[in-house]
Amino acid sequence: MKLLLLSLLALLLAVLIGSLAGTDTGYVMMTISDWTIQTTATLFVIVLFLSFILLYFCVRSLVRFVELPQNMKIWRQHRHQRRAEKYLTQGLINMTEGRWKQAERDFCKAAPYSRAPYVNYLCAARAAQELHAVDRRDQYLRLAYDNNPDASLAVGITQAELQLSEKQTEQALATLKHLENKQPGQNQVKQLLLETYTDLNDWQSVLSIIPSIEKTSLYPREQIQAKQLEAYAGLLKEASSRSDKQTLNSIWTNIPRKLKQHFYLLEVYVTERLKFDDTSDCEVLLKVALKRQWDHMLVRLYGLVIGSDQIKQQATAESWLNHHSRDAVLLLTLGRICMRNELWGKARDYLKESLDVQPNPEAYYEFARLHEHEGNRDAAAECYEKGLTLATGM
Repeated sequence: MKLLLLSLLALLLAVLIGSLAGTDTGYVMMTISDWTIQTTATLFVIVLFLSFILLYFCVRSLVRFVELPQNMKIWRQHRHQRRAEKYLTQGLINMTEGRWKQAERDFCKAAPYSRAPYVNYLCAARAAQELHAVDRRDQYLRLAYDNNPDASLAVGITQAELQLSEKQTEQALATLKHLENKQPGQNQVKQLLLETYTDLNDWQSVLSIIPSIEKTSLYPREQIQAKQLEAYAGLLKEASSRSDKQTLNSIWTNIPRKLKQHFYLLEVYVTERLKFDDTSDCEVLLKVALKRQWDHMLVRLYGLVIGSDQIKQQATAESWLNHHSRDAVLLLTLGRICMRNELWGKARDYLKESLDVQPNPEAYYEFARLHEHEGNRDAAAECYEKGLTLATGM
């Protein structure tokens, strides 16, 4: 279409020039020094027009020649960019589909042509991680940093994530501590630190970092509370494992009141306190908690702790039968309390009824102890066997 328009324009121009040539008899004369040039006006216009065209193409060619190196540079950049995009796309597809070796190779091919090679090296590090090639992973991370030192935070976070994935928890902690010192207050670093402290069972550090995380939107409130419960439970278990009753009680005292209302923490605390003498205060805690809400785990623990007044403890448990008469766990608890109070007949009735409602290895164990006390070894052996079978599922 463009060629056709140009052809028509040239034809019209030729007709116009011819028309002028036929009607105009004028001439043009130019004197330059001793030279005099005389020609028709028509020929002068034609020569002038052709000279303009020739000059235009000469200037344009000269400009293109001068710009040739820059244009070649731009062309090479575009070609490299297309290659980088091609290999990066292939790498991402292979990584998504789980072809880690091919993905690693594609990312490495893309890096030399990319405007941001550190991105390709970070992706290659993730692919090498999936292949458990730790040395290659660390090499790619170094290359990523060397290509863009300003991206040290992104490189460090990626390194910590990959170290955690490879269970290199101590190395991840060192990486995150370094990042925290360089750029304090970074949310992603806080999140990874919380995960690292949890993996290391460093519960004090978990509790110390939670307040700063609470101010962000990294975790919902329920998840933050779950982390706190896990941390306090870990501290209680650690104190118990060191046979440190004083520290165990101190930790329980310092737990925020709102968290103490969660039955999970109360269960952990009472379970650990059972390893020490004098659990009378635990009987009170369990009684208050069960008055607030019924919970089978706490009912079970109520039968294991020894209150300051065991007759009163038995009466409290029996009062719960008014609303939970066919509760196998409550019946087991009453059986245990009656055995401690040497009420063997009532203990037998409660344990038998508990087994009738729902067979349980613990109930069989207590029944076996009762038979042993009565000197009935055969019946005790039978209860032990039934309890073991039920516990192992054999």
